Amino acid sequence: MAARDERSKLWSKTQAYTMAGICLILGAVVGFLAHPPEAVRLSAPPAAVAPPPARPGGMNGAVPSAQDLKRMADEQAAPLLADLEKHPRNADLLAKIGRSYFAAQQFQKAQPYYERSVAVKANPDVLNELSFVYYSLGNVNRAIATLNRALKIAPQSSRLLFNLGMFQWHGKSDPKAAIAAWQDFLKANPNDPKRAQVEQMIAQAKQHLNIPPGTKTEKPAM
Repeated sequence: MAARDERSKLWSKTQAYTMAGICLILGAVVGFLAHPPEAVRLSAPPAAVAPPPARPGGMNGAVPSAQDLKRMADEQAAPLLADLEKHPRNADLLAKIGRSYFAAQQFQKAQPYYERSVAVKANPDVLNELSFVYYSLGNVNRAIATLNRALKIAPQSSRLLFNLGMFQWHGKSDPKAAIAAWQDFLKANPNDPKRAQVEQMIAQAKQHLNIPPGTKTEKPAM
């Protein structure tokens, strides 16, 4: 019993360090997904660059395995799933369950809860997160369609326009579409702190305008 309690403490520490590291990684790659709703600030999806998560003490330098992350997500989701039986059409609750799996890179498990949430209430922040789930699963077209759906609700959202450009650029190799999204970003948000970064990305994407969409290229770093 004591050993099980100790493992639970270790998993809890691991989860905290892992989620903090994931947030750092996300901020370096996905732009405005680094400003998620308050409830998901420590439950963001992973990406590919930036410092690795700090290693929690007492773990002999180990980082959590995929199985550990899945177990943590299941533990975090369990009470939410119990509430869901009583409130099956609670959009916020469905989104929270999605985020539990989203944080642990369990994108396939996160997907149906996000989808059910936005079917009840089309929240642009939740649609933004769902778009990243689709993108992480390799469905770039659906990710872009989901962002466009969110933009019909919040057409001036800097977060959505930034990510739309990123998906068009990195997912579709379509610099023209990326530039259009980022130009809409600048028009809607001329004083945004990311203005200089977006202007630089537009200049970089313009270097690829004569390359057919979908062509594999060495894109400049963003």
